Amino acid sequence: MPFIKRRLLLLSVLVLIVALAAGGVFLLQKQKPQAQTLPQPTPSPEPAYPKVNSYQVPILMYHYIRNAEGESELGKSLSVTPENFAAQVQWLKDNNYETLKVSDLVDPQRKILSKIYFAKKKPIILTFDDGYADAYTEALPILKKYQAVATFYLIRDYVGKGNYLSQTQTQELEKAGMEIGSHTLSHPDLTKINLEDAQTQIFQSKENALTFCYPSGKYDSTTVRLVQEAGFQAAVTTHFGIADQNSSILELPRVRVEDGSGETLKNKIEAAHE
Repeated sequence: MPFIKRRLLLLSVLVLIVALAAGGVFLLQKQKPQAQTLPQPTPSPEPAYPKVNSYQVPILMYHYIRNAEGESELGKSLSVTPENFAAQVQWLKDNNYETLKVSDLVDPQRKILSKIYFAKKKPIILTFDDGYADAYTEALPILKKYQAVATFYLIRDYVGKGNYLSQTQTQELEKAGMEIGSHTLSHPDLTKINLEDAQTQIFQSKENALTFCYPSGKYDSTTVRLVQEAGFQAAVTTHFGIADQNSSILELPRVRVEDGSGETLKNKIEAAHE
């Protein structure tokens, strides 16, 4: 066979081999199962609970959660021992109470409040004034244990000082689902200082807080106006009583809690209802 013909034949064979190889790869790819993209589960929407228009919510007022032996009479009156606080929170759970935050009251749809009533439970709010460190070291572990939430009112200039919450502890409270509210910059009597100072105390302490607590429960019509102008949606007082749909949202009453058992707390709540 002439040389040229042999080369042409060899070239044809090579072309045929390459074509067959390419065809084989194509068939293998065609037969290879393709990875399937699984549909992502769609999160279930939050059920629309019937909106509650009539309600009664005790707002409990705490300060220290500590053993107050050796403290002044005032210090003792503002203190609840960790053991008794745990007993009180357990009593709330055992008696069908469900906690919410002060800011939940200003939700136009009252989603949390409506959900609590829909579940045939009783709403209640726990508040802590001043921002003492024991809110983190003593109160938070108990609140977590009983799956309860609370609102903590901080004196902003005291954060990180002495026996007060640090910035890190405050952030941990928020991460745990707690609400951080304002208790002014330095806890003055807002009715005794001039208008400019009162405005500074209220406006500069707001940060991202939704609700406010009047220092020592002292306020007047000017104070309420400033709190509203600062953008706070609700404010709590020291007036004794139960918050309801007729309460002024910027003058919410509370129930001062004394050191004692769950029975002690029960008596205070019942007295406030009366």
